[in-house]
Formats: sequence, structure tokens, C-alpha cells
Amino acid sequence: MEQDNTSGAYLVIQQGSLLGKRVELWKDCTTIGRSRACDLFLEDITVHRKQASILRTPSGYILRDDHGSCDSFVNGQPVVKEQLLNNTDQLCFGNTQMVFYASEGTRPFQLPISRGRELHVGKTASPSSSSIAYLYPISSSRADPRPFELLPEMSIGRSRECDVFLEDLAVSRLHARIRERSDGSYEIVDHRSATGTFVNGRSVMHHVLKAGDVVQIGASRFKFCFTPP
Repeated sequence: MEQDNTSGAYLVIQQGSLLGKRVELWKDCTTIGRSRACDLFLEDITVHRKQASILRTPSGYILRDDHGSCDSFVNGQPVVKEQLLNNTDQLCFGNTQMVFYASEGTRPFQLPISRGRELHVGKTASPSSSSIAYLYPISSSRADPRPFELLPEMSIGRSRECDVFLEDLAVSRLHARIRERSDGSYEIVDHRSATGTFVNGRSVMHHVLKAGDVVQIGASRFKFCFTPP
């Protein structure tokens, strides 16, 4: 069955050092491995420096074994050369397990866990549930202009471990966090960044966001809203 590639496929890491991290598959080729040059860097000694790639094709997303040792797994089965991915497929590289989601419509909620990372659980959002907040790129160092759907807590920075990864030298590795408050509003908190976090042109350390606010981090500007603009 052909997948809808316009809807934003992504991975949710379920086990390993990046537990709970969401990885958007916005590139035509997303590389995975132990090399820091990979798009998805796995700090796992059981993973090869260049383990695998996920390719975006007209037929859907394909997992390609780049090492040739058949030790990339989908649903417990080794991948020989390439395999077409289906929604909720379980991927395993070394000691790192993750789930492939074919579209934004399958995005699970995110709940906090004790060690400070976020754990996605398999519960899909209802369209009739409370308003969903977004950060919409106005100008960004990212190649992909699609809005970010905000989860209960998201990190922003130059580190690939951040939920919102900005490839910009003016951005700190962990620059800021956006958190949902108990009343359903969102706040942005600067994480002692070198260049500051700005809302509507003003430098802030902590700010409760309102619809229409413009957030600037480095060269990237985002509009905060509760519906996609």
C-alpha cells in the first residue's frame, strides 16, 4: 500500500540512550549509525558507524541496510538490502529500538518519565480533543518548512538530540524548552543560551506564549499558534 509522504513520517525511539526522542523523516535520505555525521546518531557500541538509511520514495519509506551485515531488524526480522516500511513497524539497530510512524495522524501523545526524557505511548490524538499548539516556521535554518506540533515538553537547539533541531552556529546545543502548563497554555524557557531567546523582538528568559507570538532563536523565527496557519 502506497504511503502519503506529505503527512510527515517520523520515528519514536523506545529503547536506548535516546529513549522517547522523536525523529522527523523530512529528508529524502535519513542516515542512521554510530558516526556523528549520521542524521540519527546512535551512541551505541553495538551499532555500526553507518548502519542504515531510511529513503523517502514515491512508493513509501524504505529501510536500507548500508553495512551489508543483515543486522538491521524490522519486526524482529533482519533486513536484506532494503525493506518497505509500514506504519508502526518496530525497528532495531544494536540495542536501540524504535517505531516507525507513516504520518502525523498516528502521532502518539508524549508523557514525562522520571529521568527527564519524554516517552511516547501508543495513543493517537482525537480531533475533538483540546487545541493543539504549533510552531510555524517564518524563517528557519531547517530545509523543511512544515509546522511543529507541540508536545507537553520540547527541547530546541543545535544538538541532534533536541526535538527541534536547528543547524545554526548561533544556536546553543540546548537553547530553550517549550512546556505545556497546567492550564493548557505554553511557556518558553531560555536554557542559559549564548545568544538569547526572543519573543516579539524582546529577549526573554521565561515567557508564557500567546497565539500569534513570534519566537526567534538564532536566525530561525517561528509563529506560535493553536491551529496550523
